[in-house]
Amino acid sequence: MCPQCRGSVESASQSYRCSECLREYPIVFGIPDFRLFPDPYISFEDEYRKSGLLAEAAGQYSFEDLVRFYWEITPEAPQQAAERYIRYATDGVDRGKAFLMEIDAQAGEMLRGSACLEIGCGTGGYLAAAHDRFNSMIGIDIALRWLIIAKKRLEDANGENIYLICCSAENLPFPDETFDAVVGLHVIEHTNDQQTVLSETARTLKPERLCVFSTPNRYSLGPEPCVRVWGVGFLPRLLASTYVRLIKGIPYAHIRLLSWFELQRLLSRSGLKSWSIDSPRIAECEQRYVSSFMQRVIKVYNMVRRVPVFSFILRIFGPLLQITGYK
Repeated sequence: MCPQCRGSVESASQSYRCSECLREYPIVFGIPDFRLFPDPYISFEDEYRKSGLLAEAAGQYSFEDLVRFYWEITPEAPQQAAERYIRYATDGVDRGKAFLMEIDAQAGEMLRGSACLEIGCGTGGYLAAAHDRFNSMIGIDIALRWLIIAKKRLEDANGENIYLICCSAENLPFPDETFDAVVGLHVIEHTNDQQTVLSETARTLKPERLCVFSTPNRYSLGPEPCVRVWGVGFLPRLLASTYVRLIKGIPYAHIRLLSWFELQRLLSRSGLKSWSIDSPRIAECEQRYVSSFMQRVIKVYNMVRRVPVFSFILRIFGPLLQITGYK
């Protein structure tokens, strides 16, 4: 479906073409590109160049080496941050398996079916972890360069039922009621229009089916997870970037953390029939690189997060929020 006018699209050898508005969408390195606007961090031209380097290197490198190569050709990222991002990518499958166990315990076997969509799939960790639960899976991301890396991971994981599409979460190129499940892990805080992301999720989800999003809590008492700076969410949004640059010397743009209160307002207008917002379990794979003190803190958090009085406090000030929605 055309994300611009919602007309039907026809495939050609190197592109898709809308039969109504006549817009063409290229197939780049084997991945359909249905973006109406570029990733805010990089122009179309620069991303195609960087993606070409990754596609060429993918034939020579392992998945982990390809991730490292990406950060080698992205020297503007601080080394410490790059190492953290590399660990996050390489732990993706373990994190995906832990997420599936959490949802199975919470909602039974609902993360199964004919088709699943992951919004903001990044390097494909959840897709690789869940590919045997669905007849087909689609991973989308606005960053073509991450999809090139995900493609390498999925080739290694024999993910033959997984398809990658480059598009924005605000303009999904899928008909209404396509998916049995929609998942978005640590993505909604990076989108331009969070209300539209949730509405598009509801539009493409089948009735009586499940969507799950996880996101950092704006009012967390811990450091902001993207830049590791304390107190960012408590500032007016217009001051947050200046504050992060002052403390850390790095930009803080295109990130908009949400609180429990803000998520409730967005969900009430999303088209979902019901939802809950909880504090998710922090998996063991996410504790590997923290101090022993923080491991003890996480252990206590995991123990008390479902105790009523603590669960309410954690929804306001805890580190993470998880939306479970039903259409």
